[in-house]
Amino acid sequence: MNKTDFIKKLSKELNFDLEKTNIVNDILENNFIIGKNNKEKMIKQLCDKLKINEKDANKIYDKAMEIVAKEIKNKIKNKFINK
Repeated sequence: MNKTDFIKKLSKELNFDLEKTNIVNDILENNFIIGKNNKEKMIKQLCDKLKINEKDANKIYDKAMEIVAKEIKNKIKNKFINK
Protein backbone atom coordinates (compact mmCIF):
# COMPACT_ATOMS: atom_id res chain seq x y z
CA MET A 1 0.00 0.00 0.00
CA ASN A 2 1.47 3.32 -0.98
CA LYS A 3 1.05 6.65 0.80
CA THR A 4 -1.90 7.77 -1.35
CA ASP A 5 -3.78 4.51 -0.76
CA PHE A 6 -3.08 4.72 2.97
CA ILE A 7 -4.40 8.28 3.15
CA LYS A 8 -7.54 7.34 1.19
CA LYS A 9 -8.21 4.31 3.39
CA LEU A 10 -7.57 6.27 6.59
CA SER A 11 -9.82 9.09 5.37
CA LYS A 12 -12.61 6.61 4.67
CA GLU A 13 -12.18 4.74 7.96
CA LEU A 14 -12.12 7.95 10.04
CA ASN A 15 -14.69 9.76 7.91
CA PHE A 16 -12.26 12.71 7.63
CA ASP A 17 -11.67 15.01 4.71
CA LEU A 18 -8.29 14.77 3.00
CA GLU A 19 -6.96 17.86 4.76
CA LYS A 20 -7.49 16.38 8.23
CA THR A 21 -6.24 13.00 7.08
CA ASN A 22 -3.05 14.57 5.73
CA ILE A 23 -2.45 16.17 9.14
CA VAL A 24 -2.80 12.73 10.75
CA ASN A 25 -0.48 11.19 8.17
CA ASP A 26 2.14 13.91 8.67
CA ILE A 27 2.17 13.22 12.41
CA LEU A 28 2.54 9.49 11.79
CA GLU A 29 5.34 10.02 9.27
CA ASN A 30 7.26 12.34 11.59
CA ASN A 31 7.30 9.87 14.47
CA PHE A 32 8.48 6.30 14.91
CA ILE A 33 5.25 4.33 15.33
CA ILE A 34 6.54 1.77 17.82
CA GLY A 35 6.92 2.56 21.51
CA LYS A 36 4.76 3.88 24.32
CA ASN A 37 6.51 7.25 24.48
CA ASN A 38 6.07 7.70 20.75
CA LYS A 39 2.38 6.85 20.99
CA GLU A 40 1.90 9.42 23.74
CA LYS A 41 3.79 11.99 21.69
CA MET A 42 1.61 11.34 18.64
CA ILE A 43 -1.58 11.48 20.73
CA LYS A 44 -0.53 14.87 22.07
CA GLN A 45 0.29 16.12 18.56
CA LEU A 46 -3.07 14.88 17.27
CA CYS A 47 -4.85 16.70 20.10
CA ASP A 48 -2.94 19.92 19.43
CA LYS A 49 -3.17 19.93 15.62
CA LEU A 50 -6.77 18.73 15.28
CA LYS A 51 -8.09 20.43 18.44
CA ILE A 52 -9.57 17.18 19.75
CA ASN A 53 -9.58 15.39 23.08
CA GLU A 54 -7.29 12.54 24.04
CA LYS A 55 -10.01 9.90 23.64
CA ASP A 56 -10.62 10.88 20.01
CA ALA A 57 -6.88 11.09 19.35
CA ASN A 58 -6.48 7.54 20.67
CA LYS A 59 -9.21 6.32 18.33
CA ILE A 60 -7.43 7.94 15.38
CA TYR A 61 -4.09 6.44 16.43
CA ASP A 62 -5.63 2.99 16.91
CA LYS A 63 -7.36 3.08 13.52
CA ALA A 64 -4.13 4.13 11.78
CA MET A 65 -2.18 1.37 13.51
CA GLU A 66 -4.87 -1.15 12.60
CA ILE A 67 -4.49 -0.26 8.92
CA VAL A 68 -0.68 -0.45 9.13
CA ALA A 69 -0.75 -3.78 10.99
CA LYS A 70 -3.23 -5.29 8.53
CA GLU A 71 -1.06 -4.22 5.61
CA ILE A 72 2.09 -5.69 7.19
CA LYS A 73 0.22 -8.93 7.90
CA ASN A 74 -0.98 -9.12 4.29
CA LYS A 75 2.54 -8.53 2.94
CA ILE A 76 3.99 -11.28 5.13
CA LYS A 77 1.16 -13.66 4.30
CA ASN A 78 1.53 -13.03 0.57
CA LYS A 79 5.26 -13.80 0.69
CA PHE A 80 4.51 -17.30 1.94
CA ILE A 81 1.54 -17.90 -0.32
CA ASN A 82 3.39 -16.81 -3.47
CA LYS A 83 6.34 -19.18 -2.93
